[in-house]
Amino acid sequence: MSGPDEEYRSGLALLADRAAAGEWRRAVQLIDAAANAGHAEAIERRALFEAMGVGRAPDWPTALDSLTLAAESGSQSAARQLIVLVEDEFDPAPRSRNWANLRSAAESAPRLHSPPACTVSSNPLIRTIPGFASSAECDWLIAVAAPRLERAIVLNKETGDHGVDPGRTNQFALFDFVHLDLVIEAIRTRLAAAIGAPLPCLEVSQVLHYGVGDEFAPHCDFFDPSVHREEIARRGQRAVTALIYLSDDFEGGETSFPLLGISHRCKRGDALVFSNVDPTGRPDPRTKHAGCPPTRGEKWVFSQWVRDRVPTA
Repeated sequence: MSGPDEEYRSGLALLADRAAAGEWRRAVQLIDAAANAGHAEAIERRALFEAMGVGRAPDWPTALDSLTLAAESGSQSAARQLIVLVEDEFDPAPRSRNWANLRSAAESAPRLHSPPACTVSSNPLIRTIPGFASSAECDWLIAVAAPRLERAIVLNKETGDHGVDPGRTNQFALFDFVHLDLVIEAIRTRLAAAIGAPLPCLEVSQVLHYGVGDEFAPHCDFFDPSVHREEIARRGQRAVTALIYLSDDFEGGETSFPLLGISHRCKRGDALVFSNVDPTGRPDPRTKHAGCPPTRGEKWVFSQWVRDRVPTA
């Protein structure tokens, strides 16, 4: 009979195996079984399931209970996440704390609510949200993304395939289901609320890194209906883009909208949110934008695309 550690690792392996996508329920069952047996990392992963509503109804208070239990059971990752969510501090090596007291404070932590937005352009709609992410959240996102960075890819509009392109020289790290955690899910939940979109409309999140000279040349984020009709029918149009600036100790690196004459640079923790479609839902070419290259320092950004409806598959 397999033990908790084997159950946990088998569950994670199933979640990571794209060929076994239909086995996610079995993966969740394995991880839940390991968590019920007291496996700290499994309890931490169960907290994410509880927040997202994977195999159960979404329940953030219960998720925080599990995250606290995981920290008490020895999960350093759970401990760091709880500190970020409650105390807005990034501690790479957290010392022992009264995790129950932190859990009590979590009830009043405003991590699921967005600050008010400011309008940069009303047509097309471009908004900023000052102070959207805390300094600790920015540090957390950079820390968990940095070890997994790779050359960023783009969608070939003619073939529908993804690959590297000379117009995009920055790096990225994807945060699919296996790599999500409660801090990132709190940010995603907050973004969905700010945009007014159901959480399932959010695509896989990314963290982007730009070194000196790295750029993402002018492009549009929407799907061309004449080329990607099937993608739009199945999963919806990519209607909104949200960028959270995770660093600001760099020069250059603006987000530029060349057809609008707008070039915007956020402070660390600020979000830039813009529509890729017009009020009728049609692609708006005026939203063409670019990630300009830094001339000094490093630019880190959390990137989130949002569909106009919940995907059917």
